[in-house]
Amino acid sequence: MPAWIEVLKKIVDGPQVPIQGIISRTGPIDTGSLLMDVNGEVIPLYVAGIDDLQVWRDEPKVRVESMDGRPLVIFNGEAVWRFAHRDLVPVRGFGREMRYVGPGRELLVTQPASRWVGNDFTTPDGPIRDIEYLGRPCWQVDLKPPAHKPHPMQLVVDQRTGAILQQRNDGFDIAVRFIEFTAGIPINPSTFEWDGPVRPPRQPPDTDDYRSSFVPSQGRQKDEHQAWFLEHVVASPLTVPLTVSLFVTLLNSYDDDGSFDAEISDGGPITGRLARRPHASTTWHLNFRTHAPQAWSTARHDWALELYTGPLDLASLTSLQHQLHPNELVTGIPDTQSSATR
Repeated sequence: MPAWIEVLKKIVDGPQVPIQGIISRTGPIDTGSLLMDVNGEVIPLYVAGIDDLQVWRDEPKVRVESMDGRPLVIFNGEAVWRFAHRDLVPVRGFGREMRYVGPGRELLVTQPASRWVGNDFTTPDGPIRDIEYLGRPCWQVDLKPPAHKPHPMQLVVDQRTGAILQQRNDGFDIAVRFIEFTAGIPINPSTFEWDGPVRPPRQPPDTDDYRSSFVPSQGRQKDEHQAWFLEHVVASPLTVPLTVSLFVTLLNSYDDDGSFDAEISDGGPITGRLARRPHASTTWHLNFRTHAPQAWSTARHDWALELYTGPLDLASLTSLQHQLHPNELVTGIPDTQSSATR
């Protein structure tokens, strides 16, 4: 029986190869709507009456279609094309403004490590079982509900890719599952592009499609607003020191020699990685996202840190170093190479 942390590591890493298939939902699933969640004044897109979905994913690219081949969402890693109900022509948005939260999201979008912090379906309720699903070796695990929820959640996780192939709540007879699934087959890059026309924005209440999205312009507006503020209020960004408590949410690896690679989080928006190895002169190959993580050496260890919200300033980094190795001075900077550069 695998340890939960090994299964969780697979889930958090998510599929590293292209996947495609058909996602089906059963039970009373919140209107069966498809939406792209956005920030600010941009209204989300809802598409009602969606049943099974055809999906393609080549991280971070995603395409979702209805079973009759009608595109619903296309994301190429930067731009999103969104199709409102009954519309054949999409609006175009910016990926930085939106995240996919529609039907099948539970299976299609890899959840960050912070999702597994707390007590809301985050720990196993019984043994993890080896099963076969869709002809693939999988793990099945029941997750304990929080105190205010009556039934556990069931996950079926593909052992090869870490993809969640089923998420169920048998107590409520609710399920979302792949009913067809393939992994590792290359997907034509054009699958994640749209070269057709794009419709202009609509302003409610001038249209009966009042829940369809506007053309997202928030990224452009944000740049304009920041430029105005810098010109008329202050000439430089406001800098305010903050104190947060960081916790380890997942150990990706650890060894008897003291080396480790850990996911860290404040339980909110601040997440990242912290790693250590015995001090060495060889290049340190890190499974980090950033090209240049903050790294330093002591006489005994090499350390590396990346925060997805941005690097620490010198005072904060010095404080962290003192907490990690209070009796050891920083002696240099190790040679590092992140997976982002390989």
